[in-house]
Amino acid sequence: MGKGGTVIGLIGIILAAGAIGFTYIVWNGQKTTTGTKVVGVWDTLTDNQAYSPHNALDDWLLEFGDNSLINTDYILVSNTNTRITLLKSGWYRFHISMVLMGINPASIYTMKLLKDGITEFFLDYYETSLAMNSQYHSVDSFAFVYSNGTNYIEINGESLLGDNNFFVHTDDLYNLITIESVTI
Repeated sequence: MGKGGTVIGLIGIILAAGAIGFTYIVWNGQKTTTGTKVVGVWDTLTDNQAYSPHNALDDWLLEFGDNSLINTDYILVSNTNTRITLLKSGWYRFHISMVLMGINPASIYTMKLLKDGITEFFLDYYETSLAMNSQYHSVDSFAFVYSNGTNYIEINGESLLGDNNFFVHTDDLYNLITIESVTI
């Protein structure tokens, strides 16, 4: 190997050492989740218009039906299965996967996560055009929420233009909500 090869080799060693050092600094500076615990799973969902101010066909709360798992140390379900109270302080991850039906042209639909009755996070915002080709809309979203140990969560479906025809698909194969307690 000549002088050129030696110089290139030294440059390679210096770059590799720098990359290793950079990786170490970035890795140690990152906060990551250290664990999750599933505290609730539901696979039957429907829209519920029984609770004001979300008591109309175009503004409703999501009702949690068939429950596969619930850890009552972490969550309490009430209000005809439309409200989840987070019983321990800390971070929670909500994942929602569902299909909305009765979607109409030139409309705006939202799915919001409410914390203590106030919008905390938009899970989905869907605006249709005049020339749409499906009455279905798939929602697959998640949100992280911090609780002080007394907060309650509701999920609100709303048509912003007053479309009274949209609702949750009735087939459980399309619907799932999971709640996890997240340790950071």
